[in-house]
Amino acid sequence: MKKAYFQYYETFENIVEQIPDAEGREAFRKKIIQYGLHGDTPEINGELERMAWVIIKDLIDQQQHRREINRANRSGKATEKKPEAEKTAPRMEKPTLEEIKSYCKEKGYNINAEGFYSYYESNGWKIGGRATMKNWKAAVQSWAAREKKGGTLWNKDSTDADTEQYENMF
Repeated sequence: MKKAYFQYYETFENIVEQIPDAEGREAFRKKIIQYGLHGDTPEINGELERMAWVIIKDLIDQQQHRREINRANRSGKATEKKPEAEKTAPRMEKPTLEEIKSYCKEKGYNINAEGFYSYYESNGWKIGGRATMKNWKAAVQSWAAREKKGGTLWNKDSTDADTEQYENMF
């Protein structure tokens, strides 16, 4: 596990400075460097050193873990790759006008199929002008619901609940 470098954080030095004697501080710095560069687990003496070591070792181990993940990502060996079939959804086959008419007739939708086709053909078969359409049959269903409600999917003057059927009761 020899490395060319590791990051010696200011936090390490702040912790090391808590060791009372100069020789003890220097010895502890060397232990940190040995572990950071070579992975050699040092012998820890004293309660203060033991508490400091827990923090410092964890930070060095986190560095190493991030470095390994970055290396794997750069080389194209990410931890878990999706199977080729799951990477991209199949593109929607753009329907013909005849397919739209046939689908509407089959489902009993009374919509202007030519208008539907022309609208989506003109905007590149996008929903809301941005997202590529994934299912034209679902778009036909929405179009039919909108035409059934008088041009919009929802009545602009209503609340979330459909109260029209109850209005004459009071």
